[in-house]
Amino acid sequence: MNFQEDINKITEKALVEYANVPVKNRTHEDRLSAIGNIYFILSDDILKYIGQRQAKGIKTRLDQHLFGKSFSVDENNVQNGTISKWHKVQEELTKGKKITFKTILIEPDSLRTTIELELISRLNPEWNIQGK
Repeated sequence: MNFQEDINKITEKALVEYANVPVKNRTHEDRLSAIGNIYFILSDDILKYIGQRQAKGIKTRLDQHLFGKSFSVDENNVQNGTISKWHKVQEELTKGKKITFKTILIEPDSLRTTIELELISRLNPEWNIQGK
């Protein structure tokens, strides 16, 4: 069974949503209002990174990327997640660049990883390494 045509249609819809969703500023207020499970980090309006997280965890993940938490930790303060792009964000801020973000919601949530990979493949953001 080949679902590539279906995935392409969903990805096209996601691209339209990405183009139309408002840009949010790097503020705690905007981060806390974020709804979605795929997020896009921009520097001076240039797409730099695409990531995904279950919708219930997107605010925490954006906090890690945008406000300096390098990775997720468990109750013993041991890393239990992927490293964030905070170091890249910090470099951009040091250069005087404006960091913003967008979010979209892919439903069902189980499709988010597939669509994230398709978006990375099509948009080729600088901070996404080897298609992930």
